[in-house]
Amino acid sequence: LARRVGNMMREAAAGSDVFAKITTMISNMISKMEKSLAEDVNQAQQCEIDMKAAKEKLAAKTSEVSKYQNRIDQAASKSAGLKADVSELQKALSALAEAKASATKVRNDESKLFKKSEPEIQEGLEGVKMAMKVLRDYYGKKDGGAATGILGMLEVVESDFAKNLAQMRVAETTAADDFKKDMEEMKLEGTRKEQDMKYKTEAHHQLDADLAGLQSDAESAQSMLEDEKQYAETIKAKCVVTPESFEEKRAKRQQEIEDLKNALVALDSSNTTATSLVQKQKASVVRQLRGSHAADAMDH
Repeated sequence: LARRVGNMMREAAAGSDVFAKITTMISNMISKMEKSLAEDVNQAQQCEIDMKAAKEKLAAKTSEVSKYQNRIDQAASKSAGLKADVSELQKALSALAEAKASATKVRNDESKLFKKSEPEIQEGLEGVKMAMKVLRDYYGKKDGGAATGILGMLEVVESDFAKNLAQMRVAETTAADDFKKDMEEMKLEGTRKEQDMKYKTEAHHQLDADLAGLQSDAESAQSMLEDEKQYAETIKAKCVVTPESFEEKRAKRQQEIEDLKNALVALDSSNTTATSLVQKQKASVVRQLRGSHAADAMDH
């Protein structure tokens, strides 16, 4: 009888231990799953932060590279324009030098011709005047038709010589003044063009130097942009590992936790029932023991 009571007690205790172990196991599973879900939430939040930061950095570096490229394009275009202007100025200065040389040659030729012609005309005029003086002295106060005709012709020649000489001198003076004025204007124009060419040459040299610096900066920015792209891809690979979205994964995990909790409630209910059965078994055993003691007393 004692052995039966012991076995029943052990079976009841064993049944109670099984429910306790299962309950503990499920509780541990729920804890682990809730912890994992919390970690997933934290990772998702961190991924969102990291991906946003990577996107912003990528956009910033892309914009920086674009700005550098725009500055390079503008500087290169401006430098090319300045170089074209310098080339045109060089051509203009060359043409101006040719015009100056041509004008100088013309003026020199005119001056040589004047210097050669003026004495000749002056000499001719003086000769006519001398001839007229000789004829007047020769004829004196004689009244002769021949003398009058000759003197009249010489007076016409004298007038022509004097007129030509005056016109030649005026033309020479005018040509000399015009030449001087043209030379001064050409000199000023040449000075302006030389200064303009000097300024634009220095400007495009400075732009070319700036371009070298900009290109170096652009290459550095491009290298940093490539690093940001690689970092963004790394973050993307880390955070976007499966086609299943985080919300779907969290809902699925939450459902699993709820299922386990429901199972735990069911086990608690079953455990209560089992405990009630054990208690009933214990009461039955006690009653049996009491009955046995009573029977033994009557036999004695």
